[in-house]
Parts: sequence; C-alpha cells; structure tokens
Amino acid sequence: MKYLAIDTSNTHVSIAVAVDERFFSATMPVVNGHSEETLPLIQRLLADSGIGLAELNGIIYGQGPGAFTGLRIGCGIAQGLALAHDLPLIPVPTLDVIAFQSGAPAVQVVMDARMNEVYTASYRDGVAQTPITLQARAALSVPADIPLLAGDCVQELNYPGKTACELRPDAASYIRLVRRGGYAAVAPEAAGLLYIRDKVALTAAEQQARKHG
Repeated sequence: MKYLAIDTSNTHVSIAVAVDERFFSATMPVVNGHSEETLPLIQRLLADSGIGLAELNGIIYGQGPGAFTGLRIGCGIAQGLALAHDLPLIPVPTLDVIAFQSGAPAVQVVMDARMNEVYTASYRDGVAQTPITLQARAALSVPADIPLLAGDCVQELNYPGKTACELRPDAASYIRLVRRGGYAAVAPEAAGLLYIRDKVALTAAEQQARKHG
C-alpha cells in the first residue's frame, strides 16, 4: 500500500510517503509559510520514493485541531492533489496521532491552541476516551490515573505528578496509524477540518477582560 501523509497543523510541516514498508519522510520548521514549504517537500519525497501521485492508494492529512491557516493549507493541498489524480482522502485528528506516537497505554494529549489555551483529550490504548476540548492552560483537567502528558507544549505546563513527553504530529506516524485501521476514506470534495475553536484571536476587549478577570 502506498500513501502520502501531510501535516501542517503547527509551526512545522511534516510529510511522508510510504511504499509498502519503505518510508520517505521529512519534518521541517515553517520559514516562509506552509504553502511555500509543503509542495516542494511532497515533490522531493515522491521523487525519492520513485512513485508518482497516481500510484498512491490515498492521501492522509491532519484534520486538526491546530493552527487555522496551516490546517486550511494542508487540507487544500491534499484536496487538490486528490482531485487531480482521483484519490481518496483520509482525515485523521492531530491528537490521535500524538497519542499513537506516545506509545503509552494511557495518555493525556495536550496541544498548544494559543491564547493561553490548549486542545486536549484522554486516550487509553490509542482510543479517545473523551472528546477533544479546548481548555485554559491554567485550568487543564487530567484524570488522576493518567500518568503521561504528551504534546507540543507539555514542558511548559509543569503539571504536578505527571510525566511530560514533548511531541508534535509526525507524518510517518499518520500512515502507520491509518494502516492499523479505523479511519474512513472520504471523497476529496467531502474533506473537512476539525477546528474546535471558531476564533483565531481574541478581540481587544476580550484581551482586556482576561487581564482584569
């Protein structure tokens, strides 16, 4: 099975191509913007793998939550490539892949949502036990019997009694997770994103209210 995976949900872009058991992957910080970094990286890894887009069985993309602009760019690129080559798309929540990468039987995934907030969910044996929610960093709620926090901002949290594992979504892990099953393919025109929050930034009034609240 041959897959392309795209994650543009944070300050890095991660791309992977899998040809059966061979993986070609790269993760790099975004310097000029996700749109400028993503397509050249896809082209390079496809060339390294020796296959063309038309030979893929599908394209996997990180559906969020995460950075609004990055998510839209990643989904748009995945849709465009899938439409051009008649390929199915497979959306995967970003927190699911972090839970998978942690390898832990019980983990609280915590991802930076900016504005002093985080996206978070509890996982056991790789299965989400709670919906992905948006919480204030200072009021993060973690079940007592989950010992591990994993994500891209956990070192900053200093949550008492928990071990912290700094992770961000890795495209090769998207492919490994999809190969385990449980994620449905969709037609390109039906591809969507998981935002959780419907605002990119606080208004000036909201910022002042938080300062004095």
